[in-house]
Amino acid sequence: MKYMTFNSSCAYAGLANMLERFGMETQDREIALAMGLPYLFAREDGVYCAGPMLQTAAWFHLYLRPRGFHMTETKMDRAAVGGFLQSVSCAMLGMAAPTGGRHAVVYTGMKEGRYVFLNNRRQNSPEPENFFLTEEELAARLGDRAVIATIEKAKPQPVELTGCFQASIGVLLELKEEISAFCGKERSPREQAEAGNRIFRAIFLDAVTMLELIGEEELTTRLRVFQRQFLDILKEGKTQVPGDKMSIPAAAEAIDDYIGLIKAQM
Repeated sequence: MKYMTFNSSCAYAGLANMLERFGMETQDREIALAMGLPYLFAREDGVYCAGPMLQTAAWFHLYLRPRGFHMTETKMDRAAVGGFLQSVSCAMLGMAAPTGGRHAVVYTGMKEGRYVFLNNRRQNSPEPENFFLTEEELAARLGDRAVIATIEKAKPQPVELTGCFQASIGVLLELKEEISAFCGKERSPREQAEAGNRIFRAIFLDAVTMLELIGEEELTTRLRVFQRQFLDILKEGKTQVPGDKMSIPAAAEAIDDYIGLIKAQM
């Protein structure tokens, strides 16, 4: 079994576990580094995303295609998930975790009438290695619609990362402007909470994880300052101007320095 070795990497550990069934040995951080994940940013459905939150087939193909694999994502209603899983030998999907939030797991087959899912977790986690769920228990953990990922062998294809890096720079420039606009006006606690996931998570949380992965300690330390400042704002739970508690010029400078890291990869 392949374990999670960095924050929120359940989907990447899941991909490593799927590839292990094809006889390929890898792990989440090897996948992330090989596909240039620390240098990738996107805006998906209005939400800025980075690092482990980039977890669709389009992103995974940056790793899979050069190595002769193809991922297919199948969207379906919750009621159809059980039947689909029984038609494949291995698949990855997201479901509600017992501890809260959503978590990527890997379907590995049936045992005594129950669906068996490999629980992508950290090696020292007290959580079980597998979940054994009845049809009803499975349905209870799914949303109304599910996305199920399967992989198969395919002809190796080269991928071009330069375009991805260039697009990421554009996203970071937009993010820098949006942070400045958001923090310059009075915002309610609800607006602050919503912005935490939509705007700030990518650069103040997931990007920090990626910087740790590539050993960029100085920039990691600077971004952690803004992470703590924003968390303090959320804890206060009051209407205020976020820019009064955060140095927006310093945050903009940190984003510019991150852009410099991306340019160095091009």
